Amino acid sequence: MTAAKTPRKTTAAKKAEAATEDQPTVFEHNGVEYTIPAPLDLPVGLLEVDDEVEAIKLILGVQWEAYKATGATIRDFQAFAEKVSEAAGFGDSGN
Repeated sequence: MTAAKTPRKTTAAKKAEAATEDQPTVFEHNGVEYTIPAPLDLPVGLLEVDDEVEAIKLILGVQWEAYKATGATIRDFQAFAEKVSEAAGFGDSGN
């Protein structure tokens, strides 16, 4: 039995993917729109953070205050953290 070949990406496809990775991601949560920088534009301080809340605060920057002003709860934070992690290119936040 032979293994299936993985299709190769064309140069144009690679450039399109790279351009997407260099763009901020916008998502909505509870009626508020948030903009997350492209992965390589995230604050370098993330490399020093072990705490999920601190990481989310760094990723959001000034938007953190807007999130708290929505009346967010700890239950809501779990869903929000998932969205932020995905938008930042991290996939599952680990909760």
